[in-house]
Amino acid sequence: MMGDMMGTSGMGGGSGEGAAGCCGPMGPKPFYASMMDFPKLTDEARARIRPEALTRLGSGSQAVTAGQAALHRAQASNDASAALTALRDIRGGLSLAQSGAGALKALDEGQSPARAALTWFRREMALPPADHSGMAGGFRGLSWLHALFMVLLTAALAAALWVQWTRARRVGTLAQRLTPGAPPTPSARTGGADAPVPAVAAAAKAAEGGVPPRRPWLGVLRVKAIFEETPGVKTFRLMEPNVGPFPFTFLPGQYATVTSEIDGKKVRRSYTISSSPSQRDYIELTVKREQYGLESRHLHDHVDPGDLIEVAAPAGSFFFTGQEAEGIVLIAGGVGITPMMSVLRYLTDRAYPHDIFLLYGVRTPADIIFREELAHLARRHPNVHVTSIVAQPEGSDWSGPVGFMTPEFISAAAPEIVRRRVHLCGPPAMMDAVKGVLQQLGVPDDQVKTEDFAPPKGGPVLETQPPPAVVAGVVDVAPSSPSAPPSAQSTVTFSKSNKSGRLAPDQSVLEAAEAIGVAIDYECRVGICGRCKVPLREGSVTMEVQDSLTEEDKRDGIILACQAKSVGDLVVGA
Repeated sequence: MMGDMMGTSGMGGGSGEGAAGCCGPMGPKPFYASMMDFPKLTDEARARIRPEALTRLGSGSQAVTAGQAALHRAQASNDASAALTALRDIRGGLSLAQSGAGALKALDEGQSPARAALTWFRREMALPPADHSGMAGGFRGLSWLHALFMVLLTAALAAALWVQWTRARRVGTLAQRLTPGAPPTPSARTGGADAPVPAVAAAAKAAEGGVPPRRPWLGVLRVKAIFEETPGVKTFRLMEPNVGPFPFTFLPGQYATVTSEIDGKKVRRSYTISSSPSQRDYIELTVKREQYGLESRHLHDHVDPGDLIEVAAPAGSFFFTGQEAEGIVLIAGGVGITPMMSVLRYLTDRAYPHDIFLLYGVRTPADIIFREELAHLARRHPNVHVTSIVAQPEGSDWSGPVGFMTPEFISAAAPEIVRRRVHLCGPPAMMDAVKGVLQQLGVPDDQVKTEDFAPPKGGPVLETQPPPAVVAGVVDVAPSSPSAPPSAQSTVTFSKSNKSGRLAPDQSVLEAAEAIGVAIDYECRVGICGRCKVPLREGSVTMEVQDSLTEEDKRDGIILACQAKSVGDLVVGA
């Protein structure tokens, strides 16, 4: 048990303990020694141990967070010495936190503090269980317990030094792998164009190679600033609550999931991080206020600078770091510009040497998000080519392209697109139309990467009004009269929850579950993250997106609740 209680270094020094006073009369007793003073778990013992344990847990957690941030910076600059220092700080913080958490656990279990400390020492040293019948007597004036304690302390110190030396060798090897060739090149030390940020490059390589993604960081961030990009779009800048090191890294194009309590219910929605991963002090989420979007309306109408927001991040495989191809064509519609902006900012921050084409379609000139920054980046970087097209320029001074993303427009804006990698993001109707255009132009399907930005459903039916010829830029989406959704002719039964509800043809299983209070976990709601996987027991469904389903999932009848729709009755294991 006490392996969970105290780390080697966390057992000795602590808050308020000086080095000279760790073992003698020159300072207060160390944590483990003070526990040895309590052979029984009395109220006095609890009163003495619990505050110190809580302090250690908090201080250790802060040290681990600071050490992780320092390690990221050391990796970014390929500084092996700084990496060693950061790892040492992380180990110290982890040991400190473990000692506090373990002590709290021992108190909760009613274990004798002295016995708990001794048990931990014996377990760490792989010694046989203590024979407490022989504790009487002593050695040179010391009790057998204290004599054994001194021996174990010496052994623990030797073991800690050996572990430190072994880990230092491992870190040195890792540093050499991160910087092939010795000594590191000037561009690698200074972060030149040919030296990608190691954390970003490593994560990108892992994702491309099919390595399972790490579990997203989960915590709270503080809103430090809010920027109005267009009348219906705002950017929220989020920082560590105490303006400390930012707690996670991400790839350009990945998203974060925001959780809020709205009308007594937990609501989660995912938004692409629009800032660059090279910006290490904050992230930015650019959010369009959707008419039926619970979270987007909450963010726009009720969140102010200084508020705390629960965030889980990063997630998503729709990213581009510059290592995947020599050149990129980014095609966006509406708020689908957000992942493209993260990519564009990151590539220009890293002085990406190849061509970057951004084709951006909106309804009116007032809907162009990041308009001034896009113009600035295009002026500042000769390899950046930005072309925006407007569907409805009437009443404005717009002098650029007008209409939709036809084959002629795309060919002119991105020459030789047939041999280029293409990233496409926007409203579903726009994406379907552009994918058809790309096929007409002969762009291979495996060169086109997509991500949907579908608005939430649940209010009046929205009708699309596609233009004649090829649909492009942004299809007009106007609400019809506030009529009810199509009548639901089918029933979905959730076998685990023992609940049933109506299922309309255009309604997903997840939406039907939410309507009757069945909890299905989710994140992205666009079929990418795989968080809403559930087994289909009876019936059949169609899914527009099923990227996160493996072949084994499909054989086992697993579906994505956010994508699954049906015109027949269903039984779902949720």
